[in-house]
Amino acid sequence: MVKPSRSWYYEVSKCSPQYALRQLSEAWKQAFKKIKQPPKFKKKGRDDSFTVDGSLKIDHFRVKIPVIGWLNGT
Repeated sequence: MVKPSRSWYYEVSKCSPQYALRQLSEAWKQAFKKIKQPPKFKKKGRDDSFTVDGSLKIDHFRVKIPVIGWLNGT
């Protein structure tokens, strides 16, 4: 199991890893059906993104994400 050996796993939202696995699964399904190319590994630190599901708070140029806190939009 990943959780017991990686303490950081409990510090992040559960949504990000779940959505990443769902999107990876969908990408491979489309690749096997010859609809799209297989997924490629991406370099860490370039165009990083993640998906959050749940309660987000928006205040002018800031967004509050659960666990992480306030992020500036500029």
